[in-house]
Amino acid sequence: MREEERREAARTDLPMLAIGAGAIALVVLALVVRAGGAFSETAAPGLSQAGALTKAGLVTARLGGDVAAVLTVGWLLVAAVFVPGAPAARRCLRAASLTATAWAACTLALIVCTVLDLFGVGPTKVTGDMMRTFLVELPQGRALFLVLAATIAVSVASSLPRAADGAGYLLAGALAGMLPPLFTGHAASGADHALAVYSLVAHIAGVALWTGGLVALVTLAPAVGDRLPRVAERYSALALASFAVVGASGAVNAWVRLGGPHLGSRYGALVVAKAAALAVLGAIGWWHRRATLPALRRGGARPFLRLGAVEILVMAATMALATGLSRTPPPEVAPGSLDVVALRLGFPLPGPAGAGPLLLDWWIDPLFLVLIAAGAVLYGTGAARVRDWPWRRSASWAAGLLVVLLATCCGISRYSMVLFSAHAAQHVLVGLVAPALLLYGAPLRLALEATRGEGRALLAAAAGSRGLRVLTDPVTASVLLLLGLYAFPRSPLLGASLGNHALHSLALVVFLVVGLAYFHGTAGTLMPFALLPLHAIAGIALTRDGTVHGGWYEHLGRRWGAPPLDDQHLGALLLWTAAAAVTLAAAAAHGLYWRGPRSTTRLSASTTVGSYSEAESSRSRSSTAAPRSRSAESPTRSS
Repeated sequence: MREEERREAARTDLPMLAIGAGAIALVVLALVVRAGGAFSETAAPGLSQAGALTKAGLVTARLGGDVAAVLTVGWLLVAAVFVPGAPAARRCLRAASLTATAWAACTLALIVCTVLDLFGVGPTKVTGDMMRTFLVELPQGRALFLVLAATIAVSVASSLPRAADGAGYLLAGALAGMLPPLFTGHAASGADHALAVYSLVAHIAGVALWTGGLVALVTLAPAVGDRLPRVAERYSALALASFAVVGASGAVNAWVRLGGPHLGSRYGALVVAKAAALAVLGAIGWWHRRATLPALRRGGARPFLRLGAVEILVMAATMALATGLSRTPPPEVAPGSLDVVALRLGFPLPGPAGAGPLLLDWWIDPLFLVLIAAGAVLYGTGAARVRDWPWRRSASWAAGLLVVLLATCCGISRYSMVLFSAHAAQHVLVGLVAPALLLYGAPLRLALEATRGEGRALLAAAAGSRGLRVLTDPVTASVLLLLGLYAFPRSPLLGASLGNHALHSLALVVFLVVGLAYFHGTAGTLMPFALLPLHAIAGIALTRDGTVHGGWYEHLGRRWGAPPLDDQHLGALLLWTAAAAVTLAAAAAHGLYWRGPRSTTRLSASTTVGSYSEAESSRSRSSTAAPRSRSAESPTRSS
């Protein structure tokens, strides 16, 4: 009977909450798009104007898609992180399938309304050529098509019988499905491309996890039962981190869009309103921690759910405000303030390359700067917690981070946009040199030894996941490495990544991940030696290629240095010789290290990262205070 009373106390009037949130969102959206000028005739100068009904459908479909995306992420977050394996997880997945279907429908409506708005025609005058032009030739159309494909995939996969086993993958897929439009909007065309786009990525991800998680938690409260206090506390920690990320990224993005603290425009006024809404949400979160969470631990769920419902209503208004803000034209750049080359590069064309400019002419990649800082702080914290952690591990990790910093934030980063040879050097440093050093730092094993409880269980599950095993398979990792080194420069992806700084940063992240997978997967095998002829063949073929690839470097108007084709040949030579040398050196270091008595402690080549880390962690906990054996410092399979 007590359980029934607890469930009844945890119930919320969900239909009324949904109706109230929808009404508030629509009213706020109507006010914002009217005040922001999205319906004005000057919103898109030079183009034929669509009717008010089309524009209203455009912003409504956008808001509906955003809400459905956030709800999908929330359901999958609860299923993957908060109630994994519980009966409630199955309910979350069914709900995620429904909201992903709604997301797909809204995306399809958004595509149609965007075509109507772009070509200035009515619904009955849309032709197949218009749809093809939008979906195939325009970046915005391709981005929406990717979103549509992702939403359909998430919807179908969430409804499968064994979807609970892959809830984490579905969550990652849903978050990834929200990102393509961010690379084609206002942020992607600004002067600080990468900073604007990645601040927006962090902003959207934080909002989705925060808002979606709260809606799912309030809706699922009766089914969670006695686990609600613990789940709410874990969610509260995530919400606090999300609040910090949303606030910081929003401030950075607004600064980039406005060019500083210029709040006199319509766009600036809406930014101020959005900041005020965030402050209200922060106050509600503070009251949760001060009053409702302690009451929840004492058995009173109603205060938490009531305040959670109020928070959802404020979030609905804030999301509508953000949707209207996305349709509001930002302040225009003054004519003549940027030349064409500077607009393409994001900075003026630099002078001749040399040792000094390549090292000292810094151009910081914001994504990698954040990743490097986070890696240094987290690794340092873990090393301080684990007793007798080998200093060689820490030194190797620091050296790997330093290599990444030099490749992505110093002059090499700037000149990689101007010279293919600098791009090749950056690729080698990020995709080959840094992974070898970072792997010897054994970050995953350190994380497993430094954490306890549920955090350690999540890390162990991720380390032993099927996706990681597939990625680190020697054949798979080797193929991906070769494709990144020699197929990427020949593909249209090279020009696309150079034309969008955010995509360029993302490509470098992929190279780093592939390098980590390659060195881990091929350690202790003959695969690096077998790849040497392939490195030579592919590299020499690129060296002798008579076409400048990418459609980028030859259009910058550079008047110094080697011609683009000669510079491409130099970069190709650097690619294959450095790749062969680094992989051969890593394989030789592994072989030399394991010769002699250490071979008795060597793990088999089939040992996974997760099982190895689990075994090492168990051994370290059961050991005495004596120093570690040197076998704990293996240069491979220690990630």
